[in-house]
Amino acid sequence: MTARRAFLQWLGAAPLATQLPAAQAQARVAGQGRVRVQDAALSLQFDDEMRCRIVSLAAPQPVTLTGFDASEHVVVAGKPVIRFALQRAEPGRASTPFGAGQTLTLVGRATSGLEKRVTATLMDDHPGVALLDVAYVNIGATPIVLDAWAHAAHRLAAPPRHAGGWWTYSGASHADRRDWVQPVKRGFEQRNFMGMNASDYGGGTPVVDVWRRDVGLAVGHLAPHPQLVSLPVKAVGDQVEIALRSDAPQTLAPGATLATPTVFIAVHRGDFFVPLDRYRRLMAAQGLAAPEPPASAYEPQWCAWGYERDFSLDYVRATLPKVQELGFKWAVLDDGWQVKTGDWRPDLAKFPRGDDDMKALVADIHARGMKARLWIAPLAVAPGSDELHDHTDMLLLDRDGAPQAVTWWNCFYLCPGYAKTQARLAATVQKIIGDWGFDGLKVDGQHLNGVAPCFNPVHQHARPEDSVEHLADFYRVLHDSAHSVNPEAVVEVCPCGTAYAFHNMPFMDQAPASDPLSSWQVRHKGKTLKALMGPWAAYAGDHVELSTGGEDFASSVGIGAVIATKFTWPVDPKPKDSFLLTPAREAHWRQWVQVYNRQRLAEGRYRGELYDLGFDKPETHVVERGGALHYAFYADAWDAPVTLRGLGSGRWTLRDAVTGESLGSVEAARPTLPLRFTHSRLVEARPEMPDALPVAFAGRASAVGVDGLPTAAQWADAPTTFFRHDWQGRSLTGPQSTRVQLLRGAGTLYVRFICKYDTIDNFDREGSSTDLWPLWDRDVVEVFLQAPERAGLRSYREVEVAPNGLLQEVAVEASGKRRLLGESRARVQVDVTNKVWMAELAVPMRGADDGWRLNLFRVEGRGPDRVYSSWSPTRTPEPDFHVPAVFGRLLIRTA
Repeated sequence: MTARRAFLQWLGAAPLATQLPAAQAQARVAGQGRVRVQDAALSLQFDDEMRCRIVSLAAPQPVTLTGFDASEHVVVAGKPVIRFALQRAEPGRASTPFGAGQTLTLVGRATSGLEKRVTATLMDDHPGVALLDVAYVNIGATPIVLDAWAHAAHRLAAPPRHAGGWWTYSGASHADRRDWVQPVKRGFEQRNFMGMNASDYGGGTPVVDVWRRDVGLAVGHLAPHPQLVSLPVKAVGDQVEIALRSDAPQTLAPGATLATPTVFIAVHRGDFFVPLDRYRRLMAAQGLAAPEPPASAYEPQWCAWGYERDFSLDYVRATLPKVQELGFKWAVLDDGWQVKTGDWRPDLAKFPRGDDDMKALVADIHARGMKARLWIAPLAVAPGSDELHDHTDMLLLDRDGAPQAVTWWNCFYLCPGYAKTQARLAATVQKIIGDWGFDGLKVDGQHLNGVAPCFNPVHQHARPEDSVEHLADFYRVLHDSAHSVNPEAVVEVCPCGTAYAFHNMPFMDQAPASDPLSSWQVRHKGKTLKALMGPWAAYAGDHVELSTGGEDFASSVGIGAVIATKFTWPVDPKPKDSFLLTPAREAHWRQWVQVYNRQRLAEGRYRGELYDLGFDKPETHVVERGGALHYAFYADAWDAPVTLRGLGSGRWTLRDAVTGESLGSVEAARPTLPLRFTHSRLVEARPEMPDALPVAFAGRASAVGVDGLPTAAQWADAPTTFFRHDWQGRSLTGPQSTRVQLLRGAGTLYVRFICKYDTIDNFDREGSSTDLWPLWDRDVVEVFLQAPERAGLRSYREVEVAPNGLLQEVAVEASGKRRLLGESRARVQVDVTNKVWMAELAVPMRGADDGWRLNLFRVEGRGPDRVYSSWSPTRTPEPDFHVPAVFGRLLIRTA
C-alpha cells in the first residue's frame, strides 16, 4: 500500500468525523471521491481533480445535493480552468475567530502553471457550515491573466417530487425593488452583484440561499468589508446553479499569489432565516454586530411624510395632538425641511426664524411626552447647493473624472471614504441632535446602501475601491456622532427598497421595511432583518400606508415590527394621494396601536426557525415574548387546522391576540388548532398555569466552554425575557432596559443579562471575601432562585454581580442570610461605546426541572436617581426585592 492510499484510509477514520454510509464509502474507494471532511450535518468530498461534492447529513438519511463540481476555479483567456490534479491533502485542527474546528487542506496543480490551495474548515460550534480559504499561485515562468474566479460554484440536483421546487433569498440590491425572497421558476436568473447595479442602487448582504422543502444551501463571504463580487443564482431546468464569483481581471506574476476572501457554505433545513442567522453569528465573532437598540427604538412612530415635501409647519403642529392621543411616541419630520439636499439648514419659507423654529418644534413635541426625529439624506449633494459650491472636493468621481449621479434626488454622490466628508457629517449631526435637540435621525436614500469606486485624486485613495470598503466608516461617524451627544439617540436607516448592506448594520439602531411594495415585503423583510440584526432587532414595518390596502397593521404587529404611519389630520391639502385620518380609519388605527402597546412584540424574540416561508401554509411567524408564544398566520383565505410549533411540553391556553377571544387550549404533544380567517389571524399561546405569575423560559445548554459558561452559539439560541419597568411595574423614563437569557444545564442555571445603562457605579474592590457586604448599594444585576421543595417559604438563593465582575452569593432563609462561597460563577463585559454591559452567570440548580421559581432584578445609580428594576414587580411601597410570593415560574423548553 502506498503512503498516499494509507493516508486516505486514515483520513476516513474517526478523528475527522462520523463515517459516511457504506455505499458512499465504497464509492469513494472506487475513485469517485478521494478525500472528505465532514461533521454531523455536512460532508465535503473531493475527487482527484479537486472537484467537490456536497452531501447533507442533517436529515435522517444523507442527501447528495451536488455532483463533483468544479467548485473553486478561475477563468483564463475566456475558458474556465477546472481541473487541478490533487497533489496532497492534509487534515488538521484549527483555531478560528469562530471557534475551534477541523480542517482539510488540499493542494492541486493545473497544466496552465497554476497551483490551487484550498483549506476547508468545519467548526465545532457551527455544524453544517464550512469555511473555504482559497489561494492561487503562479508556479510558472510567465504572467497569467485571470479573467475571473469562482468559489462554491455548484449545481444542485433536481429535487424529488415530494420536496417541491426551489426558493431563493438574495442579498443584492435591484433598482426595481423586487422581493428579496422568491420562488425559483424555470428561466430564473439573477447575477446578484454586490456593487452598483444602477447609478444609485447597489451594495447588499453577501449571502444567497436556495432551499427546497427538505434541505437548503447558502453561499456567502465573511470578509469584514464589502467586496465587489457576485452571487449568481440560475435555474437550469429543475436544477439550480449557485456560486460566489469575482469578474475583476488581475494578473499573477510568476511566483505571485491571489488570496481570496473567506467563503462559507452552509447546508440547512428550513428557509433562509437559518443560514442568515448563522451568518450574523459568524460576523459577530469578528466584531460586526448590530447594537442593542435603545428602548425608544421600539416605540410606535408617526411621520409627517403624509404631507410630503410641501408640508407646512402649521399642518405638522395641528396633527401632533392626534398623534399624541392615539399613543404614538415618535414624531418624524421628513424631507422638505432643508434648503437643499446637502444644505442642512431650515428652509426659511417654512421656518421663518430658522434654527429657533426648529428648536421650538422639538420643544412642542417633547412637551407632549414624545420624541422627535429628523430626516436627512447624507452622501447626496444637490446641484446649486452651497455645499457643492464650497466643497466640490468631496465629490465621488468615476474613472473619467465625472461625478456619479444620485438619480432619485437629482443629486451627486459624495465620497464616504474621504475624511472631510465624514467631518462635515459629524458637524451636521452635532447641530441636529446637540443644538436643535432632536432625539434621532431618519437616514434615508437608496444611494446609502453602496457606492461606486472613487477616482477623485484629491482623496488619495490607495485603491478606488476604498470608497466601497469604507462606507461603513461613514456610518460609524454618523452613529458615534449622534450617540456622543445623546447616548439614547435612535439612528434609523432606510435605504429605500434596497437589500440592506450588512456591513453598515453595526451602526444602525433601527431598520424599517424600507419603502415596501406590499405586505409580503413587510413580512419577509422583517424575517430577513431579524436574522441579520438579531431576533429582537428594532425592525419597523414602515408607514402602514405602504402595505397592501394601506392599513395592514397585522403584517407589522404579527412579526414583531414597530408600527409606523404617515396620516394627516384634521385636513390633508392634497386632493390626490390623501392620507387623511377619517373617523373610520381612526378607529382602526386606535385599535392597532393599543394592540401593539399591549403586546410589545418588537421587544420579543423572533423565532424564524420554526416555519418555512416557501413551503409552510399558511404563512406563519412566531414571536416569543412575556412568557407566551405569539403566532401570526397570513393567507388570502384559510379554513383548516394549523400547527403550533415550538410549544415544547405541557398544556397551553390560546386566545385571539387582537380581540381577546378564547380559542381553547392544546397539548404540546398535539398542537393543532382549527382556524378560519381571511388575510390574517394573530394567536397568543400561554402556558396553562394555576396563577397569573409571569413565566420565563429556559432552553437546554448542550455544551459549555472551558470556563464553564455557555458558548456564544449556545446563547444565540437561548430564550429571552425583557423588562424596563421598576419594582412597582411603572415604565422607566431613562435609558435603562434589561434583557435576560436563560439556559438549563446539568445541575446549573445559566443566566445572561444584557443591560442598557446610563451610568455605571461600582465598588472599587470587594468589601469582604467571606462575609456579607452591601454589593447591592451600587450597580448590580441579581437572580433570586427558589427550589421546588422550598415553595411557600422564605428560602432561596440570591446571586448578584456588578459590572466590574464582583460577585456575591447569598442563601436567604427566614432566620437570616449567609454568604455562599465558590458555588456560582460569572463573567462580565462592558461596551462603553454603546453603553451596554453584559453579565453571564452559572448558578447551581440541582434536581428536577419542574417547579422552580425565580425573579430577576437590576439596580443602577445613586441618590434620588437610583433605579430599581424588577422582572416580576414586587409592588412594595419602598424598593424591596425579597418578596418570594411574586417570584415568577421557570419553565424548561425542549423546543
